[in-house]
Formats: sequence, structure tokens, C-alpha cells
Amino acid sequence: MLTNLWYVVLPSSQLRDGLKSVQMLNQHFVAFRDAEGVARLLSDICVHRGGALSAGAKVGDSVQCPYHGWRFGPDGVCTHIPAQPQLRIPAKARVDAYPTIERYGWIWAFLGDLPESERPPLPRLDWVDDPHVRVVSGHFDWNASWDRVMENGLDFAHAPFVHGSTFGDPDHPEMGAFEVEHEAWGGSAQMTMRRPVRKGWRRQPTGEHVEVATRPGFHLSGPCATLEVAPRDGWKIHIVSAHVPVDGQRTRTWWMMGRTFLRSALFDRRVIASNLNIFKQDHVILSKVRPERVPDSWQQEVSVKSDALQIAFRQKIKELEQRGWRIDEDRVAREFTGRTACVVPSPQRREGGAWAIEAIPIIAS
Repeated sequence: MLTNLWYVVLPSSQLRDGLKSVQMLNQHFVAFRDAEGVARLLSDICVHRGGALSAGAKVGDSVQCPYHGWRFGPDGVCTHIPAQPQLRIPAKARVDAYPTIERYGWIWAFLGDLPESERPPLPRLDWVDDPHVRVVSGHFDWNASWDRVMENGLDFAHAPFVHGSTFGDPDHPEMGAFEVEHEAWGGSAQMTMRRPVRKGWRRQPTGEHVEVATRPGFHLSGPCATLEVAPRDGWKIHIVSAHVPVDGQRTRTWWMMGRTFLRSALFDRRVIASNLNIFKQDHVILSKVRPERVPDSWQQEVSVKSDALQIAFRQKIKELEQRGWRIDEDRVAREFTGRTACVVPSPQRREGGAWAIEAIPIIAS
């Protein structure tokens, strides 16, 4: 799992007047809106006696801990200690506060300490706000690591075998040659997918197939897997899946799908059900993959040319790990879990000063 990236916290519509508990990177956070309606995200550990702030209450612009009533403002600084209201509040009485952006119907949070000028950009998802695109959305929970889930979305060679009953063509599993287009924070590739023609109420295959232009890709903010599909002339499907690590073995995917055709809301239920069915088919495989995480060494697996987009993803991840952004999960489990709290460091820590809770350990580059 990686720090210093943007992650989707919640859909904007799910954060209203109260507090929301969110788990990402095996850490706990509390999300809320301040008096101006701006989405905020704080570490969910009270620095006094470890109370879960998300189990407390929102009081004005502050979050009140349920244990002793300490209040923390949108910047994470303690504003009130009820037991000793005249006490000068200690400088260490603060929790980490993380930058947020609301865009494309989601609340994104930057989980790291980089200054604004060094943070990665969000992916461009302009189709979400296009009035000519009908958008549906949802989430899916996986018993699988985020990197395995991410790679699965870039892998079209599995479609004939895992999705043979939906969009894959098991009679034509061959993949044509393609080139990966590399970008600073991601990559994509133009591919051709053979889709079997299905007709009738039961959508039975006719034995015919059509070739469909597709462009899978990834962007490390989110981190997001993207897909563009042109099922026929003038029709386009857009899909984005933000794969958020809940912990090392669980992933929550926030997804959106847009279509330029059949834009009536009457088709939404069918589109949502189809997308969830595809996730379920993938989950059967990914929940049993071994090892559970993408191996550190490429020599532990055999790759071929059709795996080029997944390899590009792995190369980008290695680059970020070499910057010192990978969480040392073994050390967290060995030295912190159940004994000492740790948090993802926020940008305020670069300003100096003392902090009560240690920054989460990372693997040195």
C-alpha cells in the first residue's frame, strides 16, 4: 500500500450533516463537512486517550470525541478541552488533517505529506460531467488486494475464460498486438476485443462475433483503472474504477459507468446489474489468487506480451516505492498493531512541531 496518492473517500452524496468513519490503508479516518459545506478528513484517533472521533459528534466546525469531549477543528487542531476549559491547549493536541477535493461526484483525499506542488494530479474524467453521457455508479467490496484488483482491470486476456457468459468470447481467446502509451502517472493501450453476438431474451450466443475497439488504462490517483469501449459506431462506454485499499487483503472499489446511448433511466438497473455481475465473476478468481499480493519479484511469475499493460502498472508502482512511499506493513503489524498508534502523516507535519502519534513506517528507498 502506498502513501502520497489521492484516494476516493466517499461519493459526495454520502457525506451530509454527520460524521463518517472510513478505513483506508489499514488506517481509520473521520470525514465530515465544515460549516461552509467543505468536505474534511481527519485521522480518527483522539490524541488524548485514543477515542474514535467518528463515534462522537460534529459541533459546529469541530469534531467532538465521544470519550472526554475534546474538540478538533477542520485543521485537526484541538479547540476545546471540557475538563479544563481554562487550560492552555498543548501544542501536541492535534490530529492529522488531509487535503480534499470534490470532483466528478467523489470526495478525494490526499493521504500523504507532500506539498501541493508535488502531489500527483487527479485523473481526467470529463465524461462524468458531460450532459450527453448517462452515468450510473456504485461500489464493490473485494476480498483481494488492491494491486491484484487493479491489474485485473487491465488484463483482457482473462475475459474469454472469466467472462465467457457476459462479454468474453471463449472460442476466440487470441489477443492482437498492442502498444502501451506511457504517461507520467499512468498508461493505456488501444486493444481490439472480440465480443460474441448474443440474441434473444436469454442472450444466447449466435456463433458470430464482432470486433470492438477498447482502451483500458490506469492512473495512480484513486488509484483508478479506466476503460473506454466503442461497441458500435456512435456509441461509447466509459468506466472508471477507483480501487481503494481498505487494508492489505481487502479493497473497496468506487465505480462509475457512462454511456452515450440508451440514456433513459429505465436502462440504469440493467446496466448496474451487469457491471456488478462482472465484478462478481472476477471476485471468484481474485479471492483465491496466490500469493494474495502482486509478487515483489517478476521472476516469481511468467509474463508474455499480452501482459504489457499490467507490467507497465508494476513498473510505475516500483517507481513510487523507490521514492519511499510504500508502507512497511510487516513493521506495522510487528511493532504497532494493538500497542502503539500510527497514522499516515499529513502535510502539516512538514511545518515542524511535536506530534503525539507517530507517522506510519515506510520502507526506505
